[in-house]
Amino acid sequence: MKKVRFFLGLVMAVILCASCASNSSVENRFGPYSEAEGYYQKGKYGEAAAQYEKYLSENPQGSLATVASYYLAKCYASLGKTDAAKAGFQKIIADSPKTTWADFSKKQLEILGA
Repeated sequence: MKKVRFFLGLVMAVILCASCASNSSVENRFGPYSEAEGYYQKGKYGEAAAQYEKYLSENPQGSLATVASYYLAKCYASLGKTDAAKAGFQKIIADSPKTTWADFSKKQLEILGA
């Protein structure tokens, strides 16, 4: 019975360690994009913008490029960089016109008075 408990405990420890390792890699999977999200959620728009810009420079055609562009433009708007925000939203509409992000961008342009 002691051997069975030891074996089960060992298996549980391995599973726990494996899940911890996989969670840490999920957080960093997208590098600068993940960092940008963290900053954005904390209202640190300058830091978020820098990380979105970094992600986009490294992954201009990446799977999150349009999303990163949208939130970069939102960062610009929050920082008072209205012209840069408008240009970002307009680029999303031009490059990805049939996406939800284009629809969101149109709404943001209305809010900015463009």
